Amino acid sequence: MSNTYYHDNKITLTMKRIICLFALLTSLVVVQAQNVDSLLNVLNTKELSVDEKLELYMKICQQYMLNSPEQHKKYADLGLVLAEKGKNITMCCAFNGNLGIYYFCKASYDTAKVYIEKALDLAIKAKNKNMEANLYTNLALIYSRQGDFAAEQEYNLKALSIFEKTDNKKNFITLLVNIGTTYRSLTDYERAMYYIERAKALAEETDYLHGKLIVYYALANNYNDNEEYDKSLEYYLKSIELSKEENNVDFEALCAQSLSTLYLEKYGDLDNAEKYANESLRLAEEFGGPFRFHGTWTVLSNVYLYQKRYKESIDIALKAWAIDSTDLDISPGLATIIATSYIHLGNKNKAEYFLDKYIDINGQKNKKSLQETLIGMEVKYETEKKELRIASLEKEKQLYIWLSVAGGVVLLLAFGMLFYRHRMNVQKRQVAEQQREIAEQQRELAERKIKQLEQEKQLIAAQAELDGEAAERSRLARDLHDGLGGLLSVVKLNLKDMKSYTVMDGTDVDRFGMALDVLDESIGELRRVAHHLMPESLMRYGLRVSLEDYCRAIPVANFQYYGDDERLDSRLEVLIYRCTYELVNNAVKYATATAIDVQLMTDNGLVSLTVRDNGCGFDPGKVTDGAGLENIRTRVSAYNGKMGIHAAPGEGTEVSIEIVKSEE
Repeated sequence: MSNTYYHDNKITLTMKRIICLFALLTSLVVVQAQNVDSLLNVLNTKELSVDEKLELYMKICQQYMLNSPEQHKKYADLGLVLAEKGKNITMCCAFNGNLGIYYFCKASYDTAKVYIEKALDLAIKAKNKNMEANLYTNLALIYSRQGDFAAEQEYNLKALSIFEKTDNKKNFITLLVNIGTTYRSLTDYERAMYYIERAKALAEETDYLHGKLIVYYALANNYNDNEEYDKSLEYYLKSIELSKEENNVDFEALCAQSLSTLYLEKYGDLDNAEKYANESLRLAEEFGGPFRFHGTWTVLSNVYLYQKRYKESIDIALKAWAIDSTDLDISPGLATIIATSYIHLGNKNKAEYFLDKYIDINGQKNKKSLQETLIGMEVKYETEKKELRIASLEKEKQLYIWLSVAGGVVLLLAFGMLFYRHRMNVQKRQVAEQQREIAEQQRELAERKIKQLEQEKQLIAAQAELDGEAAERSRLARDLHDGLGGLLSVVKLNLKDMKSYTVMDGTDVDRFGMALDVLDESIGELRRVAHHLMPESLMRYGLRVSLEDYCRAIPVANFQYYGDDERLDSRLEVLIYRCTYELVNNAVKYATATAIDVQLMTDNGLVSLTVRDNGCGFDPGKVTDGAGLENIRTRVSAYNGKMGIHAAPGEGTEVSIEIVKSEE
């Protein structure tokens, strides 16, 4: 993926927009620049005639034109109302032109065209050639922004034919730069340099500050296109200094954008790139308007991307995207910046979304580029013919005919190459996307299998541990009951036999009787221990019967059963019994409960156990699970079951266990 994210055609068009700002008014009405505060003071404190007010409104408009658009519009509206009331055609023309400039700066090109065309009609009616030429220049610029290069060059040449007959050198400089910029947008850099060099000589000859500013900026762009980056840097720096001297905030912001892009992409100087990007942002904030922020945020987001500040890059780029995501020159770069940043941040979904946006916009741009190339070739041919007639160089007419034919052949070849390259790029993207999807699916499948195997391994280990514990308990119960219990029973029988044929005095008889009683208690205790290790009723009759027997033996315990009377898996029955035993024992021993409810439910493939007591309770957020509860949680987890604890100090404790029954 290329590291160049910002295309400088947009800067060219922006430059052409700014160049026209003085092109119209500096010749519509010639006024002397004054401090805006002093002008407002005169307007508010003195009694003025209609013509004096109109002149003041025009001066105030010019002062606010670059640095306060809304104030510019306000006084243009006031001036137009007054001029129409006084039927002053010249001033009506000038204020309509001012309003056209305002809407142009707001990127409302259709509205701007309406006001400029009104002004043009008034200029023709007043037979003011100077105003007429300036309005042709501004109409050309509007058509340029709308992509109509044929109309743009037509109006440029109309203005050129008038300016060559007048002595208005300032506006002639602006027009020469505009024509050169149009040729640059058509990639005819030789013709572009010809007109810009003519403008440079005239600007330096007259020492016209604004003329030098726009000329130097145009030269910087042309040198940049020709990869003469040191010269480009030199003229960008000159331009930014001149814009400061002229107090042209809008142009200064544009120069800062261009410098940031040059330092970033051609010199790799991230510090200077960030410096000028931030300077452009500061100036845009001072000047206001969405169009200015759009270009500034685009440049700054690109700087952040190079600096690997991906989150900041996305935040800034999304601001520009929100202003205008349809611009075919900037939007592909913005989409690439955002997608690249999301890739580095690991956000696959958003990266894919903006990559798709890039592909869609690029497709539209390629289509538009082909159309513009066709139009551009026609414009270039028609323009050269008109220039030949103006310069009386008809002898070169045949040469341009051959050039147009050659251009048509080149255009066809270029179209074929572009179409072939586009098809190849689409196929490569499709193959790469399919490979990425397959790799991602394989990775996800492998991860799921590994996770499943780990879970199965843990389940088998836990079940094996529980099976071993159950087997050991069964063995101990049998050994105690059948082995030691049998021996004690034999001892008891032998002692009874001895009592029947042995003569003892009263004291010995009492002592012998006490020994037999202790022996009976030992046998009972042994059977109780053996029963709790592995209840015989559990093995013979199942979980329901064994729990009923157990709860019946606990005075405070109450057992309830819901569901079908069926046997469960033997390991599951042992698990449920041991959990119940542990929970009831905890309620009696630690919670000092006086009432314990035990509920067992088996239904729809689910086994649910609930043990509720009215004991002292506890705070689960402050008290960790004891060994007993931890053992229960481990046993339940081995069966992929769930365990929940609801308790509060003084309100008792409720423990619920849910386990899915085995399909076997």
